[in-house]
Amino acid sequence: MVESYTRGQKILHWLLAVLVLFWLLVSGQIAASSEGEQKGMILMFHSGGALIIFALMMWRYSKRRKNLVMPLAELKSWEQSWSRKVHVSFYVLVTLMAITGILQGVFFDQAVRVFGAINITVGHNESLMSTFNLLHNVVSKIFLALIALHVLAALKHQFVDKLPFIKRMT
Repeated sequence: MVESYTRGQKILHWLLAVLVLFWLLVSGQIAASSEGEQKGMILMFHSGGALIIFALMMWRYSKRRKNLVMPLAELKSWEQSWSRKVHVSFYVLVTLMAITGILQGVFFDQAVRVFGAINITVGHNESLMSTFNLLHNVVSKIFLALIALHVLAALKHQFVDKLPFIKRMT
């Protein structure tokens, strides 16, 4: 185990932070509020970007497995345990967001073309599409809550505990 993240890990962390927050807070809202042909164009962008996020997250996971970073020794054991759980949850949630999003597209009422080229729609089924839409929305709310917890914990460790927490990822 090493004491610091690599430059690549840091770049991926911040790139994914921006992309994930944009997709959860902006892109998802635009997709949900659009209609008709415009919705198809928005979903093309939303689904393609989501798959890029998924690929980047899997790349980040592989980098994390190759470069195991020691937790700060000053953290309590329960803090270290929860940190691991939250980080694993991020990977699981990105995977669930991708799967439920794809499955919505499979049963959507118009063709969903990922990257404008790959039509993933098999046929419209309102019941299945609604179920996957609900799951997609629930997972996004859980994801946002864990991101908030992650940010608050980092700020607490940095400014209350006076640990070099944020410096490790900058």
